[in-house]
Amino acid sequence: MSTIKGSCHCNAVKWQFILPIKTVVKCHCQNCRKLQGSDYSSWIIVSQDQLEVTKGKDHLSKYVSNETSSKTFCSICGSAAYLVNGKHFPGNFVIPLGSINNYEEALAPQIQVYTPNKAVWLKLHEDEPVFS
Repeated sequence: MSTIKGSCHCNAVKWQFILPIKTVVKCHCQNCRKLQGSDYSSWIIVSQDQLEVTKGKDHLSKYVSNETSSKTFCSICGSAAYLVNGKHFPGNFVIPLGSINNYEEALAPQIQVYTPNKAVWLKLHEDEPVFS
């Protein structure tokens, strides 16, 4: 089994989980856009028993948005560690893809959700090639 590691921006909080994951999802819903401050967000879905916080538990803070959803984040830098979305992913943690070390080597989005909520400019440019 492979272990995937991640951290917050300042490295005060670190976590890891064991593969396999449930899925990697790109979400275009308004909540994700607000929580991440971006046009969409990419998340890894893992069972709650797979995630282990290995450093900085005392730096974790939680924002509860409703009775089934919350965001746990680093109280130093504000980076999301994981979310709970009890409505769509009960029993799982929702981890920001960008917080994972070297995610581009092993993990890629598999599904997109709330696509009718995509930003208009994403709809206009989604077929254009990516230049780096």
